[in-house]
Amino acid sequence: MVDTTGLSGKETQLCIVSLIGKSSLIDNQCKSWKLNSLLQMPSVFKNGRNSNQKSSLLTDDYEFYYDKLNNTIYLHLISFHDTYCLLNLMNKINETDDQDNDGETSIRSFNQLWEEKQANFMKKCLICFLLSHIIIISHPSCTFDVNYLRFFRIIETLRYKTKQSITDCIRNLNIPNLSKEILNENRLCIPRVLFVFEYPYKDAMSDQEEKMAIMAQQLEELIYNVLRSAYIITNNTNTSLFCIGANQPYVFIHRSYKESIGQTQQLLSILQGFVKQTKESASNHNIRSFDYSPSTTSGASNYHQDDCKSFKRFLFKHIELALLDGWTNDGVWLNHSRSRDSPKIHFELCSYYTWLKLFNGLKDMFAQDTKNQRLKQPLNILKSNIDPDGKLSEARCRKFLPMAIKHYEEGLPPRYTRIYHEQRLAKSCEYFETYARGACYKRYVQQLIEECTKLWKDSRQLCEAISLTGNPCKNELHRVPGESTFGIDTDHVPVKAHNSKIGFFSASNCGQILQEREDPFDLKDANYEFYQEVNKMLSTKPIYFEFPIFRGTTTNAKAGNKKKKKKHNSSNLIDLSVASELSQTKSINMFSPPSDLIVGGKQRYKEQAIEGEKFEQKEEGDTNNNEWMKAALETPDEQLVSTTEYLEGMTHSESPPGLLPKFSSWSLCCIGRATDYSPTKGIQQPGFLSNLNHLVPWDINPYSERNYRNRGKKPQAGVDRRGYGTSGSNAHTIWDVNVRVYIGCEYECPRGHRFICSSPNHVVRVGPNGGVKDDGQKLVRSDMPLYTPCSCRLNSGTRVWAQLMRAIIVTPNGPIQCVLRPQVVPNPTSPTFFPSYSQPLMLTEDAIWILRFPFIYHGDEEPYYRPKDEEDINQCLVLRGLFSWSDKLS
Repeated sequence: MVDTTGLSGKETQLCIVSLIGKSSLIDNQCKSWKLNSLLQMPSVFKNGRNSNQKSSLLTDDYEFYYDKLNNTIYLHLISFHDTYCLLNLMNKINETDDQDNDGETSIRSFNQLWEEKQANFMKKCLICFLLSHIIIISHPSCTFDVNYLRFFRIIETLRYKTKQSITDCIRNLNIPNLSKEILNENRLCIPRVLFVFEYPYKDAMSDQEEKMAIMAQQLEELIYNVLRSAYIITNNTNTSLFCIGANQPYVFIHRSYKESIGQTQQLLSILQGFVKQTKESASNHNIRSFDYSPSTTSGASNYHQDDCKSFKRFLFKHIELALLDGWTNDGVWLNHSRSRDSPKIHFELCSYYTWLKLFNGLKDMFAQDTKNQRLKQPLNILKSNIDPDGKLSEARCRKFLPMAIKHYEEGLPPRYTRIYHEQRLAKSCEYFETYARGACYKRYVQQLIEECTKLWKDSRQLCEAISLTGNPCKNELHRVPGESTFGIDTDHVPVKAHNSKIGFFSASNCGQILQEREDPFDLKDANYEFYQEVNKMLSTKPIYFEFPIFRGTTTNAKAGNKKKKKKHNSSNLIDLSVASELSQTKSINMFSPPSDLIVGGKQRYKEQAIEGEKFEQKEEGDTNNNEWMKAALETPDEQLVSTTEYLEGMTHSESPPGLLPKFSSWSLCCIGRATDYSPTKGIQQPGFLSNLNHLVPWDINPYSERNYRNRGKKPQAGVDRRGYGTSGSNAHTIWDVNVRVYIGCEYECPRGHRFICSSPNHVVRVGPNGGVKDDGQKLVRSDMPLYTPCSCRLNSGTRVWAQLMRAIIVTPNGPIQCVLRPQVVPNPTSPTFFPSYSQPLMLTEDAIWILRFPFIYHGDEEPYYRPKDEEDINQCLVLRGLFSWSDKLS
C-alpha cells in the first residue's frame, strides 16, 4: 500500500494514464518499455529480466510513477499477460510439482490457479478503468484481438454488479472535498482508450512509414466498427465503459524494440534523463516543451528514436487535452461527425492525495472480497464469465453426477464386496465420462467416487474376510467374538462369527458319520474342532493314536520363529519311535482289539514329556479296559522340544526344528479287526458312491529272493512259519507264501461324495461278483494326486474337485508290519507337509487303520488354496511311500 501521510496539501490536479494489455514473447519482453522510453528513464518500470525482481512479480500488481513535471501519474498493471510473469509463474508451478510428485494434483490446481489469475486481472483492470483518464491497451501485433470484446463486457458487468459496494467503499474513505460526481459515478471520468500495436522491426523500412500510417487509419476504422457492432460504445456515452477520441487518433503502431541495455547504460541513461529534465524544468514548464532526445549511449536505432518521438506526440495530445479542457462529449459519432443529441459527460481531475486514497481503498476492497458478502455474487458471476468453458463443464458435470450415482445404484445387492464395489464404480465413472466434459470433470469424478463409497459403506459393506477355502464372508462388516475394536467409530459394528454362506459335507475321522460343516475361517476349526465335535456323536469310539502337540509350561507361550534356521529334509528327520498301549475296548462292528495291539515300538524322551491328543471317552461296563496311549519322545541328539514356543500353522519341511503345533491337523485311528472288512462288500460307510468303496488288494511276499538276500539266510523247505515240518503232497517252500493287505486312498468332494482310487485319477474297478480288478502295486509306487475330479458336476457344468482325505489300510496277521508315511505337497510352491510325529507310523496287525488327512493345509502365514489352473492342480501330490511294510524279524 502507498503511504499517503503528508499529502493532503498537494492539491495539483493530475491526469492518470494506465497501461494494460499483453507483452511480446521475444526475450521475456514486458510492455513497460514503452513508458520507460517515453519518460527517458529505462528503469522506472521493471522489465522482468532482472533476476532479483522475479520473486516480487509472480502475482498481479501495480507499479506507478508520478511525473511532477507534467502533472501525470503513469500506472502500469503487471499481470500474467506479461511474458516474464507467465514464465515465472510456470516455473514456480513446476517446482511445486517436483516437490509434491503429484501430476494429477498439479493439473487440477493449474485450472483453478488460472481462473483465479484471470479473476484477479479483471478486478485490477476495473480499478484502472475507474481511476484513470487515459487507458493504453498494448498488443504485441498489428491485428485487433477480438477477445478484447469479451474482456470489455466482463469489465462492464463487474462494474455494474459492484457499483453499490464501490459507492460504500468510497463513502467510507471520508475523503475531504470529494465531488458528488465521483461518488455517484464511482469513477473520475469516462476514460479514453488508446490502442498501441507493435510492428516487427525487421520488417519496418523507411519507405513503409506511409503504409504504417495507412494501417493505423484502417485499424481505427476496424476497431470503431467492431466496438460499435458489439455495442461496447454507444450514443449514450455516460453508460459506456470507455470512449474513444472523436477528433484525435487513438491507434498507434509502435515498431517493436527489444531492450538490451546493460546496468551501466541504464544508470547513464537515468543520469542523463535527470539532467535533461532539470534543464527543461528551469527553462519551461509547458508540457509541449517536453521533448525526447535519446542518448547515443542507449544504442537505439533511428527507427526507435523516431517511434519514441511519435509515441510522445500521440500520447501527449490526449494528456494535454485532459489537463486543459478534458473531454465532455466524446460519444459515438456517425461517419465521424459528432451527434447533436450526445449528452455532456462527466470529467474530473483529482489531486495526488485524493487519487491515492481512492486507489488504496478500492484495492483493499477487492483484496478482501471474500469477507464482503455483497461481492460474493458479483465475483461468482465474474468467474463464470471469464471461463465459459469451465461454466459449461460445471453445468454438465452437475447434471450428470446424480445420473451416474443412480447408474451405480441400479441392481445393487444388499451387501457386496470391495471388488464388486470397484467394478460398479468403474462402470459409473465410465458412464459419467461419456457425458461430462471439461476442467471440472476430475473434481466431480472425485465426488462420484466419494458418494458411491459412502453408499457402499452405509450398511452395504461386506466383511470380506477370506475363508481358508478362498471364499469371502457374506456378513455385513462386523467384529468376531473376542476381537478388540480396530477403529474409532466401530462401536456400532456388530459382533458375530464369519460365515461365507457356503456349506460342505465331510465325514468324521473314522468315516462313520457324514456331517454338514460350515466354510472354516480358522485352522483349528477346519482340521481339529469339527472332527472333535463329530467324534462325540459316535456311539462307539475308535482307538486313536496321539500325535505330539505343544504342551506349554508357561502361560506366556508365543509363536516361534517362522524361518527355519537349518534346512533339513523330511526324509532325514530325527529318529523318533513310538511305544503305545491300546486297551481292549468295545469297537465298531463288535471288534475288541487284543491287549498287545500297539502302534510302533518303544517311545521315550528326555526330561520333557509331551502328550499327544487323547480322547478319554469311556463306555459303560468297560471302565477297567479303557486305558489310552501315552507317548514319550526321545531325541538321540539331545535336542529338546520347546515348551515355551509353539509352531504357528502345521508342520512341514521348512518348519523350524523343535517346535510343535498347538493341535494336530492329522488323525490316525483303528476302527476294527481285519476280519471285519469284507472284500466283496467294501467299506460300509455313508457317502460312498456305488461300487467305489472297495479297497485294493496288495499282495506282499515277505520271503522274496531280494528280501531273503538282505537277511542272508534261506529258509528250509518243509518248515512252515510256525516251525512245524511238512511232508508229502503238502510240502512246499516258503517262497509260495503271500500276505494280502487291503489299501485305498479315499477322496471326498464338497458334496459329501466319497470314492476310492486304485491309481492316480482312476477309481477302483469292481467285477460283477464284488471282486476288485485292480492291484495295489501301482497305488504303492505312484504319487497320488491330492485333488481329482468327482463324477458330480455343478449346475453350470463345472467339474467338482474331490480331495484325498483318508488313507485306509487293513493289516493282516503275518510276518510283516505295515507302515504309513504321509507326505503331502498341497501346492506347486509349498513345502512338504507331514504329521507332527515325523517318523513312519508302524501299524499293528489284524486291524483296520484310517489316516485322516488335513482338510486345509496352512503354512506359517497363509493357507495353500487349491490352484485354479489344472496343470498346477496336477502338481499337488501325496508323495509315494505312503504305504510300505517292514519285516517283523528284521
